[in-house]
Amino acid sequence: MKHWSIAVLLIAGCFSGYSEKENTARELRVRRGPFVSELVLSGELEAARGDTLAVPPLPSWQTAIKWMVDDGSAVKAGDRVAELDNSELTADLDQKRQTLTQTLQEMQQSEAQWSADVEEKQLDAEKKKSDLDKAKLQASVPRDLLSGRQFEENQTALLRTKTEYDKSLDVVRSKRTQVASDRQNILLRIEKARREIARAEEGIGALVLRAPRDGIVVIRDHPWEGRKLQSGDPVFVGFPIALLPDLSTIRVNAALPDVDDGKIANGMPVTVTLDGYPSIAYHGHISAISAVAQESRRMSLRRQFEVLIALDRLDASRMRPGLSARVVVQRESKRGALLVPRAAIDFSGSEPVVHFTNGKTQSVKLGPCNGQDCIAIGGIEEGRELAPVVEAKRG
Repeated sequence: MKHWSIAVLLIAGCFSGYSEKENTARELRVRRGPFVSELVLSGELEAARGDTLAVPPLPSWQTAIKWMVDDGSAVKAGDRVAELDNSELTADLDQKRQTLTQTLQEMQQSEAQWSADVEEKQLDAEKKKSDLDKAKLQASVPRDLLSGRQFEENQTALLRTKTEYDKSLDVVRSKRTQVASDRQNILLRIEKARREIARAEEGIGALVLRAPRDGIVVIRDHPWEGRKLQSGDPVFVGFPIALLPDLSTIRVNAALPDVDDGKIANGMPVTVTLDGYPSIAYHGHISAISAVAQESRRMSLRRQFEVLIALDRLDASRMRPGLSARVVVQRESKRGALLVPRAAIDFSGSEPVVHFTNGKTQSVKLGPCNGQDCIAIGGIEEGRELAPVVEAKRG
């Protein structure tokens, strides 16, 4: 019984080895079939259009993020998206309000002083007017009724009082002109202080960035730390903090390594799979390829081309800007091509060589290849059985 068991195991082992070799030979066969050449790219979803929320003009060039919503938050029009540090503007606003209060107090005090000064000058002019009227009355007495000396004194007094009265009127007019000028200067200072307060209040209000419409908030990346912006980060005037993308313009932004330059072209069909939803495939085509390769990341020696993918349909329930995606580009598709398995092709020489199951080799002229097969242009016939290159070399 023991000898019988050993015999069965040996027979089974021999049969298993023969079956595996036969199946391998059957798989490595020159055949006709569909040929698809693909190139896999990585990318992420982005919106072609949207609204940008950026740091507004400030008296100082730089500020800091005080608060912001979480990345991907849904907001309504008018909702707060981010708040920037307003401590500098608030301190400046307090100073401007204090300046306005002091100027208004100065105006009030000056008005009382101006009124008193003008009244004093007016009373002096009225006194001079009374003296002039009295001098006129005395000067009107005929010469025949007075001594010659008295008559001359009355005439001289009339001239003197008239001059003094005219001078007092000039003083009143001059004082009123001075008061009007001083009042205008203070009014200008008050108006300036109010404008500066309004500008400061407007600036403080502008530091609260609000959503211009309903949408999804996408927080921008930190320019050199490779992460999303967060509270406490310093930012400068004009720097974009968040985006409200137009979800109807979603597309894929993929990266083509510079070593693959020229392998794809505009219009090539693609299949897109979101990493978060690997079981769902979306179709589209290449809409644009950048003319110049850029750094893949800051201070990197690697370069890549930007590839934009237009999607045939959008999935509003799943597609959000920033989601990573796998892009399979169909570079070439051909039906009924004569295919040679790559596993049976030796590329180590000056020209490709295939190995047959009988141990012989033959050079072959090949067309484009993908990961599994190459198109045979000449040098081999359909149906030939081939041997894997590794096993053929070992034999």
